[in-house]
Amino acid sequence: MIAAIEALLEKAIGLDSVSVGSATVRRAVRRRMESCQIENDDAYLALLGNSANELQELIDEVTVPETWFFRDLEPFRLLAEYITQEWVPANEGRVLRVLSVPCSSGEEPYSIAMILADIGLERGRFRIDAVDISTRIVGRAKRGIYGRNSFRGDEGDSRDRYFKKVDENYELNESIRGSVNFRCGNILDDVFLCGSEIYDVIFCRNLLIYFDRSTQSRALKKLHGLLTSNGLLFLGHAEGGCVDNAFFRFVRHSGAFAYLKNIPPKEYSISRNPPVQVKARDISNVKIKSPSRKVPIPKSNKVGMLSKSDLTTVRTEDDLIEEAKRHADHGDLALAVALCEDCLRNYSCSAPAYYLLGMIREAEGNSILANELFHKAVYLDPKHYQALMHLAMHAEKQGDMRSGEGYRSRAQRIITMNDKRMSGSSKS
Repeated sequence: MIAAIEALLEKAIGLDSVSVGSATVRRAVRRRMESCQIENDDAYLALLGNSANELQELIDEVTVPETWFFRDLEPFRLLAEYITQEWVPANEGRVLRVLSVPCSSGEEPYSIAMILADIGLERGRFRIDAVDISTRIVGRAKRGIYGRNSFRGDEGDSRDRYFKKVDENYELNESIRGSVNFRCGNILDDVFLCGSEIYDVIFCRNLLIYFDRSTQSRALKKLHGLLTSNGLLFLGHAEGGCVDNAFFRFVRHSGAFAYLKNIPPKEYSISRNPPVQVKARDISNVKIKSPSRKVPIPKSNKVGMLSKSDLTTVRTEDDLIEEAKRHADHGDLALAVALCEDCLRNYSCSAPAYYLLGMIREAEGNSILANELFHKAVYLDPKHYQALMHLAMHAEKQGDMRSGEGYRSRAQRIITMNDKRMSGSSKS
């Protein structure tokens, strides 16, 4: 039954079950069966086929959000620099349009709204649309009430300035809450945001990692069609390998995976209206200094993009991985991450890069992102012993002993196969 439900979820939302693990899907199904008071697997599968509401409930159960305000701060710094230094001077009188998808429980789009307010953009000068596939999560986001855990990434005083304490939680004030428009939607639907105006900036972080390669391509083409000419797209750290250079060009800014829209060659077909031309100069060769670690963003820096000269020397995958390992061993995790990201830009199917990124995120205490990266490594290299062992330990920590044993068995088979191969070589 689980295989049939995984196929159903893949068809409905593009979910690649390898990215989350069959155990996650299995637990979600069991919780929904208990809620529906159904004990028979076939009966629940039939219900999913006949009830759009129950399918949505299962989607809500599977797509567990893990987010917080100003998660990974560098993209927000780059956003502020881009808006103040490039967009505002070139777009007098226009309304800035920003899309956050998936918006999860609202921390990301509200963080964007706070950044825009901090840099002095008046509420009437920008519009933020926030979209998620989960009706339950969108409802929670609209309420704008959060616990302490949602403020892990807030290095400034945003909580003090934009929230009021209500019992043990924090309620977002109306000026920020009212500047974000929430709705439900599926990026893979043909009618997704059809008829809407296109956007100057799109945040779509940590969604593509749950898709297979063909679904990633579909989603990126959709995002391309939703962006203005020279519009800015933010992706997650593990998603750089998904990007087609015909559609986007990389933005050079440490710690932020951002891209500017390209107009692709004629052989590509984009099912959107022609993009609105924005009167902004080409910023592909502007250099920046590293910004400070404080919010709001300093206004003295320029947005820096990847120039042609940066592409003249491309190091091998092994060279990048080895250098990243050396920096990680010496505690320079930021540089190690940057090198892994460089590797994934040039070698999108690099399992070692995803594995090393997973190790770094685990060292930083982000076990959820680390687990996602280990899944990616195993997806690209099913015989990656170390990644399998990390997945086993993660599953066991979560109490999922069955999945943990499955990963360990796969890892052990790899050792056994290697031993047999070595034994055969020695005999010959």
